[in-house]
Amino acid sequence: MKLKGVEETLSNLEVAERQLERAIELFLAQEDYVSALTLAGAAEEILGKLLNKQGEEHWLDAVLEGALRALGFRKNSFDTPEAKKARKEIAKLANHHKNRMKHYNDNGTITFTVDAEAADMIERAISNYFKLTNRETGAMGRFKELVILG
Repeated sequence: MKLKGVEETLSNLEVAERQLERAIELFLAQEDYVSALTLAGAAEEILGKLLNKQGEEHWLDAVLEGALRALGFRKNSFDTPEAKKARKEIAKLANHHKNRMKHYNDNGTITFTVDAEAADMIERAISNYFKLTNRETGAMGRFKELVILG
């Protein structure tokens, strides 16, 4: 196949939206959960950074804050070394499968419920997308109806 030399100029939001839309398609139509997880994870990360840039909290920020409170940290102690260490460990756990799909690992194999992890990451990305844009696409609505509300 000869390349056409297609050039595009895309915003971060457009990139994340395309990634998320394709992740949903791969999940629903092709049951390619590994690719869906990877694309949704990339979208979720971009959307989270866009929210942070606007001074907004993204999905993982909210989870981390709740987890820190559950561990006994108060809002005024979130910047302590102990809280920062706990936050880092919790984020590492929340992103384990996303990161494991992106990076080489000497263990060679991984066993996990790939459809559940992909669905969770897509849901995280949709949450960030909606918070950022106050809308959802048709594919996002179908995913929520079929998988989340199912």
